[in-house]
Amino acid sequence: MRIGESRHSAKNEAREERKAQGKDLSAVNVRVDTIHSYNTYRTYMEHCGHFIDWCLENKGVNKYASLNKIEKYAKEYLQYREKQGKSLYTLKAEKAALGKLYSKEIDYKFKEARTIDKITRSRQDTERQKHFSEERNKDLVAIAKATGGRREDISKLTPQNFFTDSKNNLWVRFEESKGGRDRVAPVLPQYEEAVKEFISTKENDEHLFDKIHNAADIHAYRREYAQELYNLVSDDKEKAQEYALNYPVRDKKGYEVYYARGDKKTAFRGLKDDIYIVSQALGHNRLSVTVNHYLK
Repeated sequence: MRIGESRHSAKNEAREERKAQGKDLSAVNVRVDTIHSYNTYRTYMEHCGHFIDWCLENKGVNKYASLNKIEKYAKEYLQYREKQGKSLYTLKAEKAALGKLYSKEIDYKFKEARTIDKITRSRQDTERQKHFSEERNKDLVAIAKATGGRREDISKLTPQNFFTDSKNNLWVRFEESKGGRDRVAPVLPQYEEAVKEFISTKENDEHLFDKIHNAADIHAYRREYAQELYNLVSDDKEKAQEYALNYPVRDKKGYEVYYARGDKKTAFRGLKDDIYIVSQALGHNRLSVTVNHYLK
């Protein structure tokens, strides 16, 4: 357990260790045996628990058996889950959990593995376009609008950066974002299924995008995300409470209503608790920055 420490730094350490041992780095996905988030820990525990229950019910395993003795059933379990019709997103999470349990990559390939005909994101043709096409870059647009990430944030994303909380909300973890700060942001509900489907086409350590189109107005999508998230938490207080659980408790001082002066178009009035959630998701500490640059 390395809660609060950077997984990115841990992977760099693993790479340096492999390099010092004279091992090839180009042919393998560097993995680490540590867990850096309580949410990841809880998710993996749940998946491993389901695996154990399946072994007890279907393989005649004694409840006092060693975990090492049921490792041989890991591949069969993944095959069983695939036959159940589970999404590739879920299957990969379960495989990752079992890999963490046994400190090794589980040698099983899903039949629904990505094929070239399933990739709709344009590559070379899109990169050469003089004008940005949202249709041709729909996956990039969806991720940007769904997460509010900066250009550099999005360029570093892999499927492992996404996780589901105890309320079944999908989140993204941005590591070493602006200022070296790690943060988490909720994926907007209307994009959850599209995001899950897209990241399921990638390997766990594979970057979601080879290149971010230089004509894509990522900041505009980030601003749209901020406004959508603010409207969501303002209208749905239950959802706001769920999101707030992933952030430090706000230090409440003075009035709870935030008011920014201006003309009819630029004046703003809202609850500080709602603005705080948006600020944390964007990676800003000052509410005024969020209001003046994103919400007004």
